[in-house]
Amino acid sequence: MDNPNNDREAIDVPAVDARPITVEAIDLEKLEKEVSSALADDPALIADEVRSITLRALSSGELDREAITRVARAVITGATRGVDGAQDGRRALKEAMEGLDEALATAAQATQLTLQEAINHVGAVSRQSLRARLDDLRVLESMFVDTLRQGAGNAAGIVRSTLEELAEHAQASGSAVGRRVQESVEELEQAVSGMVVDGLETTSEVLRRDAALLASLGSGVLKGISERLRPAVKTEKEASKES
Repeated sequence: MDNPNNDREAIDVPAVDARPITVEAIDLEKLEKEVSSALADDPALIADEVRSITLRALSSGELDREAITRVARAVITGATRGVDGAQDGRRALKEAMEGLDEALATAAQATQLTLQEAINHVGAVSRQSLRARLDDLRVLESMFVDTLRQGAGNAAGIVRSTLEELAEHAQASGSAVGRRVQESVEELEQAVSGMVVDGLETTSEVLRRDAALLASLGSGVLKGISERLRPAVKTEKEASKES
């Protein structure tokens, strides 16, 4: 599913030289329960609902590689637990993983916007830090596939076979997050390579500061995107209940 949020002007990108945004720890247990409950809903709404739940979790913490991985694992765990309560377990699980895929694609978009903003403010963040975040972005799709496989390895029956099938399909035919990552990396690689040498001393302290700043700014960007998506999801769900 294509992401409708490609217009940069419509998204509020915090200034890169601002102080890191204060974020809360992601409640993974709550996330698992919400995803599990979502699988009991109308199958036509599960993907959008899981996407919304995942984005809300991601935007409540710092948007970095470790946090994204933890959230993806929690979503898969919650989805596998919710299969038994679903109208059609196999379809519900597939819809939930589609929602996760789309949420990761949106996280990639938020990372891209954050890095673009940082590139435009030469000297605010070191080029080494930008390359490190670009490397994290580059492996986002493989993380998604690996996490699907890990979930399959911890499951049995229909859950195992479905997750294995989805992992194989994503690797062979691509995914929403993979398409977004490819587009983003191509643009950012050129921009980073074209940067004037910033002259910043890249000590471990500087790199930690840069990482925290970019992660918190990315969370802020993602929160803005999530807020734009949420009303549409709510409207669809309400319309389904009324019909």
